Amino acid sequence: MTLFRLIIVSLAIVFFSPAQAQQARGGQAAQVIVMPLSFEQQSSRIEAVGTAEAVRSVVIYPAVADKVTAVNFLPGQLVEQGDVLLQLDDRRQQVAVDRVTIQLADAERTVNRLQESRQRGAIAQSDLDDAITNRDLLKVQMAEAKTNLEDRTVRAPFSGVVGLTDVEAGDRITLQTPITTLDNREQLLVNFVAPEAALPILSAQGSVSLQPWLSQGETIAAVISQVDSRIDTANRSIRARALLDNAQDQYRPGMSFRVILELKGDSYAVVPEAALLWGATSAYVWLMQDNKAVRVDVQIIQRLSGRLLVAGALNAGDMLIVEGVQSLRNDQAVTAVATEDSVL
Repeated sequence: MTLFRLIIVSLAIVFFSPAQAQQARGGQAAQVIVMPLSFEQQSSRIEAVGTAEAVRSVVIYPAVADKVTAVNFLPGQLVEQGDVLLQLDDRRQQVAVDRVTIQLADAERTVNRLQESRQRGAIAQSDLDDAITNRDLLKVQMAEAKTNLEDRTVRAPFSGVVGLTDVEAGDRITLQTPITTLDNREQLLVNFVAPEAALPILSAQGSVSLQPWLSQGETIAAVISQVDSRIDTANRSIRARALLDNAQDQYRPGMSFRVILELKGDSYAVVPEAALLWGATSAYVWLMQDNKAVRVDVQIIQRLSGRLLVAGALNAGDMLIVEGVQSLRNDQAVTAVATEDSVL
């Protein structure tokens, strides 16, 4: 009788299926917490150091060497285009203009008189031609004399703010003497060097963020306005300029800025770090489909703060299992006991 019982038990063990074993253990579905998958665009941050310069900036030199008779500006003064900044001694040039003015008026009268005489046949055509030539030469002399006179007056080539000067009335200056600087700083160009990877956003003239070094908590929006035509092969970088609106005159040429570029890539699924597991060949996550656990292999694209961007057979809205993943098996029955709204 004992032998018969042993045979019955052995047959039961052989033919008792795993599914029946699970049912015998109760067959309860695993309880998990899920969340709908969302996608986020991959982004990377590039930082550089930039230096500001005025959109228009010049060092003003005299056109001629002579004695200074008047300095008509103060450092930091806003001047308009054409304003007289400095006056040189122009007495000789004014005399030259007056002299040619008298000579030209006399030449005009001579031409008019000879034209009347020529109409009566009283003079030869060559006499009239000589008078006209003399008048025209005097017109050229007048233009030259006026230019020499104007060169003694130094004017602002454009509107802007003048800088410091070491020139005073009574100084004798030469062509190499700097008078002052002039900056139109209503807009500033921030020069910086970016890595080759930033070329797409630079070429598209996208936006950048600027942070003045003197005020790190402040962030200013600017746009890429100029990009160099070639990449530096020595360090694989490219020069660029961002245009900064400075209508409030807060910033100065020469200031340093932190330049921040955000590079956008493709969109990938966002999963919390706790939902990612590692297998023998790759990382994977668990999805809940039709109340069953489904394993999906993924590739990590980017690590964020407490989150991961991953690539795989995932779709927006898929129910990602975020808790209760440790003991799951493929096609195992699962029950969602809670649903989170998002990764955050």
